[in-house]
Amino acid sequence: MSLDISCPNCETDEHLFGARNDAVITITCSGCSLSWDRPAAPHCERCGSTDVVAHPVPLIERSRGTQMSITAMHVETRCRICDADELRERGTGHLPPSLQ
Repeated sequence: MSLDISCPNCETDEHLFGARNDAVITITCSGCSLSWDRPAAPHCERCGSTDVVAHPVPLIERSRGTQMSITAMHVETRCRICDADELRERGTGHLPPSLQ
């Protein structure tokens, strides 16, 4: 559930313009003139729930030999319903037991 938005027709992520109308944002691609609506509030793509949480996710790589290091963090939107097991494992933003 990312906030990365691209045109479903020409797949560009540039030249997109949005206009908010209550709980909906109408997005228009100036490249191909396609317009589509998306909810203004973050929501789950699978179940449609708005009970979502921003959750930090570490990018872990080998820095030296077998040493694992967090090299970056990004934030993903997770659904409290669909992603309950993953949120429970990760806790409150710490590394999951499988990565400790």
